[in-house]
Amino acid sequence: MSVGRERKKVLIIGEEPSARLEMRILLGSSGCECTVASNLQQALGTMDQRKFDAVVLDPQSSSSQVTELISRINESHPDLIGRVVLITEEGKDSVIGDLAERYSLTPVQRKFLLQQLWGSLESLFCRQAVFQNVAQMARLISDSFRDPFPAGVRALQNRNRRLLYASGSLRVDLSVEPEDGSNRIALTGQILDSAKRDRSFAGVPVKLNGWKGPSAQATAGEFGEFHFDFNFEPIVSLEIRIAEDHCIAIPLPALERRIEERQDIRSSSSRQRTSMFR
Repeated sequence: MSVGRERKKVLIIGEEPSARLEMRILLGSSGCECTVASNLQQALGTMDQRKFDAVVLDPQSSSSQVTELISRINESHPDLIGRVVLITEEGKDSVIGDLAERYSLTPVQRKFLLQQLWGSLESLFCRQAVFQNVAQMARLISDSFRDPFPAGVRALQNRNRRLLYASGSLRVDLSVEPEDGSNRIALTGQILDSAKRDRSFAGVPVKLNGWKGPSAQATAGEFGEFHFDFNFEPIVSLEIRIAEDHCIAIPLPALERRIEERQDIRSSSSRQRTSMFR
């Protein structure tokens, strides 16, 4: 196992025994210490008793049960929600795709399970290790993709994603816009201090990190504003060096190329499956 010396503890949740066993063998061979749970109550009880580095959720169940489980993880274990891998199936339950988007979960298609499951987890573990070494990690306090919408409204809107992060009195306001018809992402941000409105962040360096490491750097302007245009990467992060001894790390939710592409896929999805968690 290449990420850290300590074995990573992974909770595998799913009703199908053969699927749980397959994932347990796969991740165990990569050096993970795996625990399995077959239903919602067992999963929640296990998480209350033990601390996990990641969760793999195989949602072959009713959408309401999966929604409740993810909501409970978000409420009771907010530091873990960013390390939940969701097993998906193309053309199946659209609610599962909505959950992955709303909570910024990492999706892995079932047909690519053997090829992508460990790689996806390893990427999440690498992000965790990087951010543990910086001074402060900002917390996400607002995400426009989690705002409630009337039925059908999201499919009619191609809006930017707005994110607001906090670290102490500092706020970082971000807008993420996938460019139509291209592989580019526009990221615009502003650094503010809620306790000192007139504080200047002019000249503060902002670094954009991708999968392979630093990919771009910008300098905040007079009003703390900064901007990046970059080729699509699903996982990126920011480092903002407020002072020599004060650096803020911001892990962005998983990015997507274009909203229209998701809607085309969802429009062809079949009806939801019925209960699997009993």
